[in-house]
Amino acid sequence: MKKIIFAIFIITSCIFLSCSRDEPFVAPPPPPPAAPDIKINEIYSRGTVGNEDWVEIYNPDNTSKDISGYKIYDNGGQSGTKPKKEFPAGTIIPAGGLLVIIVDDTTDSGFGLSAGGEQIWLEKSDGTVIDNITFPALGVDTSYGRKPDGSDNWEKLSPPTKGASNGSGGGAVLPLVMNEIYSRGTVNDPDWIEIYNPNPVQVDLSGYKIYDSGGNSGSKPKKEFPAGTFIPANGFYVIVTDDADASGFGLSSGGESVWFENASGTVIDNVDFLSMDVTQSYGRYPDGSTNWQILSTITKGAPNHQ
Repeated sequence: MKKIIFAIFIITSCIFLSCSRDEPFVAPPPPPPAAPDIKINEIYSRGTVGNEDWVEIYNPDNTSKDISGYKIYDNGGQSGTKPKKEFPAGTIIPAGGLLVIIVDDTTDSGFGLSAGGEQIWLEKSDGTVIDNITFPALGVDTSYGRKPDGSDNWEKLSPPTKGASNGSGGGAVLPLVMNEIYSRGTVNDPDWIEIYNPNPVQVDLSGYKIYDSGGNSGSKPKKEFPAGTFIPANGFYVIVTDDADASGFGLSSGGESVWFENASGTVIDNVDFLSMDVTQSYGRYPDGSTNWQILSTITKGAPNHQ
């Protein structure tokens, strides 16, 4: 009997010791990293009527971001002398995407960006400032942006890349140019002008204009490139000038002057082209160079060759 009681005592003690023994410590998993904040990505301060001052916002996250209630402002909003400009409810920036906000509008919160440079701020809907930048004086064909997008490196960009990537290391820094002209059009193949993009990134042609002496003198409208028109990196875009639109213009077979301006209204190229035969065009050779000549081979929308 004593042996049975002793055995029960031993078993009970072992159970008690095993239950009271400390379990090994297992560290909890680390919290997931915080989603990266949106950033001011590009600034344009030389706006005009129809192309007002704007700020581009970049979402570096791999998911879309709702920025309803976020605010952007300059020293007026910072000091409280005017309202901060608020992003409307339902404003979404796609993953890795860009959003452009016009800041110089007619609302109470509208503010023009100083052509001589100033400071602007971006804050979340709870009032936390997540970005601010002091930008320098800019030319009419220049913006100030991060390159590559979202980086800490800020550079002057010419031409601006409104709503498009600022590039990576190269970026859109060279102006677009007229590259080839054909003035001997027919009903089925009207007169046209080819534009060349010498940059390693695409460029938005929206709002750019092209015209001859009529547009230059104001006697007729300048021909505007439609919204959403892009020219590919190191690529070409052909615009038919002699169409039925009020801004359409035929190119003189005897030669004349044509002008090309950016969306800010700045003339970035003009050329006096020569008389040409029906089998010839007038173009830069090589593409984008300063050398213009009669081309015996018409290369509409393709690299020029003699």
